[in-house]
Amino acid sequence: MPSVRVLVPVLALSLLAVSACGGGDEPETAASTPAATATAPQTPDAAPTDTPATPAFDGEEFTVTITGSKVAPRPSIQKVAKGTKVRITVTADADDELHVHGYDKSAALKAGEPATVEFTADVSGRFEVETHGAHLLLFTLQVS
Repeated sequence: MPSVRVLVPVLALSLLAVSACGGGDEPETAASTPAATATAPQTPDAAPTDTPATPAFDGEEFTVTITGSKVAPRPSIQKVAKGTKVRITVTADADDELHVHGYDKSAALKAGEPATVEFTADVSGRFEVETHGAHLLLFTLQVS
């Protein structure tokens, strides 16, 4: 049988170790450990949040919505410098055809689906952008 003199120092050291670690009556939770507060490393499968879904367009973009016979934004003159890349996106609530006069660019408009035309504005002048079915002026493109 072990001697009492050996057990007392061992017991005293055990109590000291428990009190130094916050050994109160409440059990230690995972939230109080350093591992639980550290941020988890990102997995290789995770997509970066600052990457755009589509590449940026290097030019002038115009977006138009047609509801009934109303065009938004209201038709106006949109100015671009000669040689500028132009992207026009139109969403209509009825089937029609988008047409850019002077450049002979067109796109079929399907109800509720955006349609886009892209071109380089390399001819100077004023050009109507309209729908052919409803004959709605969307805007006038001025290239100079």
